[in-house]
Amino acid sequence: RSSVAILALSVSTSPFRTQSFQFTAVSSRCHPSALYSTTEEPEVISPITGSVTNVKYPTQRGAEVDSRKIINYNEKAGEGVNLALRLSHILFASEELANQSLEKLTRAEWNFEDMAKIVSNCAETREEGGNIGWVNLAESFDASWEGEEKKNPNEHLNEILPPSARQQIFSQSTKPGDIISVESRRGVHLIQVVDVMVDVRKLSFVKARNNRKKDYLFGRSGEISPEEWKKGGKLAGVLGGALFEDSSVDPTELDLTYKIETMGCQMNTADSERIEGQLMSLGIRPLMDDEYMEIEEVKNNGGLVAERRKVKKEKKKPDVIVLNTCSIRDHAEQKVYSYLGPHAKRKRAGEDITIIVAGCVAQQEGQSLLRRIPEIDLVMGPQYANRISDLLEDVANGNQVVATEASHIMEDSTKPRRQSSVCAWVNVIYGCNERCTYCIVPTTRGVEQSRPVESIVDEVKELVEKGYKEVTLLGQNIDAYGRDMIPKRKFSDLLRTVGAIPGLERLRFVTSHPRYMSLGVVDAVAETPTACEYFHVPFQSGSNDVLKAMGRGHTREKFLQIVERIRQRLPDAAITADVIVGFPGETEQDFL
Repeated sequence: RSSVAILALSVSTSPFRTQSFQFTAVSSRCHPSALYSTTEEPEVISPITGSVTNVKYPTQRGAEVDSRKIINYNEKAGEGVNLALRLSHILFASEELANQSLEKLTRAEWNFEDMAKIVSNCAETREEGGNIGWVNLAESFDASWEGEEKKNPNEHLNEILPPSARQQIFSQSTKPGDIISVESRRGVHLIQVVDVMVDVRKLSFVKARNNRKKDYLFGRSGEISPEEWKKGGKLAGVLGGALFEDSSVDPTELDLTYKIETMGCQMNTADSERIEGQLMSLGIRPLMDDEYMEIEEVKNNGGLVAERRKVKKEKKKPDVIVLNTCSIRDHAEQKVYSYLGPHAKRKRAGEDITIIVAGCVAQQEGQSLLRRIPEIDLVMGPQYANRISDLLEDVANGNQVVATEASHIMEDSTKPRRQSSVCAWVNVIYGCNERCTYCIVPTTRGVEQSRPVESIVDEVKELVEKGYKEVTLLGQNIDAYGRDMIPKRKFSDLLRTVGAIPGLERLRFVTSHPRYMSLGVVDAVAETPTACEYFHVPFQSGSNDVLKAMGRGHTREKFLQIVERIRQRLPDAAITADVIVGFPGETEQDFL
C-alpha cells in the first residue's frame, strides 16, 4: 500500500477566466503491481483477508483482453454454461450488398433494426426489425445426434435461419454487439448478437450451510408445492410466490424488505439501481427510514403479581442486506467489515436475514469473504448485478454462494430502480483493458465489454418516454467503446446517435482516457446540441516519467492537445480531472 494524494482538479477553459483548482486529500490504495513489473501474473496477497486475491481476469500488461477468448463457452452442445444467443439478422441477395450495408452500420449511418425493416429480404422478420429471438446453443450438428430425447431445439427456425447458417454462427466466438456475415441457401445474412443467456448458477461456487433446510426448496427431486416453500424461511417464501404462477404463496404476506448501501463510483450507483430492480421484481420492497414495528413485552413476578403487558415501538430492520462495495481505497474496504458487523450479529442471534456483498471487494476477495464473515449468504462481482435473482435461488436453498467467475454481461431482464426521476445513468461499456500500475479496476471489473448500440438507444428512448431529461453514459474507459466489437465502432458515433434521440435534453458521459479520447469526440460534443459542454479527463500526472511509471500510455503533450482542441471548439466548456500526487518514485521535479 502507498499513501498518496488524489487531487480533484477543476479547470475553467475560458481564455477570459482565471484557472481554478479544487484539491481533496484522500488516502488511496496503490495496487501492488505499481511497485514492480513482471511478465507473469503475480500472486497478490490481500491485506484485508490475508488470502490470495481472487483474480479471475488477466491483469498484466500485454495479457489477453479479448473477452471472447477469456470467457470461452464453446463446449460440447448442451454441456456449457452458455445457454442461448439472442439474434437479429438482415438477409441480402449478395455478399456485395451485405458488405456495403455492414460499412454503413459500422459508421453508425444506419441503425440495425431500421435497416432490417427497409432492406431485408426476410419477410418473416422484416417488420420486427430482423428479430430472430433466442437460439438454443444445445443444438448439435453431428449426424449421429438424433432421437426423440435429442430433438433439435432450433427446428422452428429452419425457414428463417437454416441449420447451415446456425452452424457457422456457433463455430465462431462472438459476444453481444458483434455483427458477423454467414451464408445459407436463402442468401447472405448479417447476424447481430443482441444478448447472451448464461447459466450463472453453473458459474458459481455453492457451499451448503450446516443448518440448511433440506427437501423444501431448489434441488429437490419432484415437484415442490407452494406450501412447502414457506417452510424454507422468508426468502424462500417470497421466491416461491414469484416463481409459481398459480401459487397460494402471497409474497406480500411475508413483507420482505431490503436495504442497500452503495460505496464508490457512478458505476456502482448504476449497478445498485439494477440490483434494486431485480429485488423488487421478486416482491422484496425497500425498507423506509421511518418504519417501526410494535413489540409486546410480558412481565410477571413468579405468579405473585398479574402479568403486565407493554407494547413498545422499535425501528424495523431489513430482511435482506446488500452492500455494494468499492475497493479503490483502503478506507472503503475496511468499511465493509464494520458495516456488516451488526447484521452478522443479528444472524448469529437466529434472525432470518440474508446478507449480500456485491461490487469490487466481493470480486477481489471471493470465497475468502465467507471465511472472514461466515454469516454472508451471497458474494457476487459487478458482472452479476442484474442476475441476483438467479443467485438467490441457491441462497434460498440453504447455501452460501460466490459468483465471481468471468462472464459476459447480459442485458437486464428487469428495470433498474432509478434514484432520480430527471437524471439517469446508462452503462455503455463495462470493464477496462488498461493496465495502469496503481489501479485495481481490471482485476475487479474485468475486460472491456461494450453494449450493442441498439440496446443503449432503446434504454435511452424508454427513459425519455418516462420523462427523464438528462442521461449520463457510463464507462470505466468510455472512449474505448466499440473497440472490442466486430466490427469496431466509435464512441463519437454513439454520442451523435444517442444525442439525436427526440425528447432528450441533456447528454453527459464519463470517464474519458487521454490515451483514447479522440478529437472526434470533441467534435461530436460540439455538433450535438443535447451534449453538455463538459469533459472529465483524468490525466493523473503532469510528468511524462511518472506517466510512464503509471503505465498510462499517454504523455502530458497528448493531454494538452486534447485541452487545446476543446478550447478551439468549445471555449466555455468545463474540464475536470483526477491527479495523483505522491506516486511511488515521484520526485520534486516531477511534481513541479
